[in-house]
Amino acid sequence: MSHPHASAPKRPFSSSSPSPASPAPPHMKKAKLPASSSSSAGPTEKSGLHLDPAAAAAVRGGGRTNGEEDVDMLLADQDELRAPNASAPGGGTANLFRKKATLPQPPATAATRKPLRIKIGQPKLPKNFEEDTWAILKDAITAIFLKQKLSCDVEKLYQAAGDLCLHKLGANLYERVKKECEIHISAKISALVGQSPDLVVFLSLVQRTWQDFCDQMLIIRGIALLLDVKYVKNVANLCSVWDMGLQLFRKHISLSPEIEHKTVTGLLRLIESERLGEAIDKTLLSHLLKMFTDLGMYSETFEKPFLECTSEFYATEGVKYLQQSDIPDYLRHAESRLQEEHDRCILYLEANTRKPLIATTEKQLLQRHTSAIIEK
Repeated sequence: MSHPHASAPKRPFSSSSPSPASPAPPHMKKAKLPASSSSSAGPTEKSGLHLDPAAAAAVRGGGRTNGEEDVDMLLADQDELRAPNASAPGGGTANLFRKKATLPQPPATAATRKPLRIKIGQPKLPKNFEEDTWAILKDAITAIFLKQKLSCDVEKLYQAAGDLCLHKLGANLYERVKKECEIHISAKISALVGQSPDLVVFLSLVQRTWQDFCDQMLIIRGIALLLDVKYVKNVANLCSVWDMGLQLFRKHISLSPEIEHKTVTGLLRLIESERLGEAIDKTLLSHLLKMFTDLGMYSETFEKPFLECTSEFYATEGVKYLQQSDIPDYLRHAESRLQEEHDRCILYLEANTRKPLIATTEKQLLQRHTSAIIEK
């Protein structure tokens, strides 16, 4: 009976089943290399497997490189590399399988890297945000037109209007501001109806109403500045808050023929009084003519009747003065009148009025009386 710890008899080393524990016999010959093999390759087994030269020398010499474990690992690796079909047609040895190399991927660049986009959701507005904010602005507009103290400072009102524009509510805000302003502008102009029959007093009331309107619209324009910047300028054919106020003032002046007629008549009376040598309030006259200019009413509402009155005035004066004076005095008088009308254009009339005004004066004082002047 064999001893239970006795080792099994070692099998001789062969090309078909190499024993990892037994070294190759010294008389074992090298296998011939295939024609396609490189001359620099190491020793090869009969099966066609290539061995590392150092490892092969160790095996042939019966020694071990780094112990028995190193040789075992080397031979095990060579077994794993054997092809399933060891021999090729014609008696040549089969090529070893080679692992397919994986090319390294290039690092991502700025051109290939997808940009990181972070979407931020629109903040949700509080319930009744628009109505509550407009209520604050509406109270402020009312207080401004009624000359009352504001419930909050202008900066907060400015921010409130800006918040509405920020949340795409500018269109509604513009229409609401326009409607609220029209209510108060209409009331102010209607209050002038039936006022003093004295034209100078009436003109003073009109001038005060106009000045109040300008001061109040300047405040409102300041509060609604972001409405002009963020909404109005991006909408075609939509006027600014200031111009919108001017349009409303003109609209309600035109809708009241009494106010328009009394205002123009009062201005013409003041100019006639000045031509007759009376002292007038030129500041009042200048402010009201500037009002007509700002409202776009100067040419049609004032200039046309003014030139007609000028023609009538100098037609009458020319006939009367020519009868009472000799030619040299008359010519000096005509020259003086022409200078007065020129100065009038500088003081309070529009510059465009000068040319037709001088032409009208020359026609009535000189051209109309050319024959009489020559005969005398």
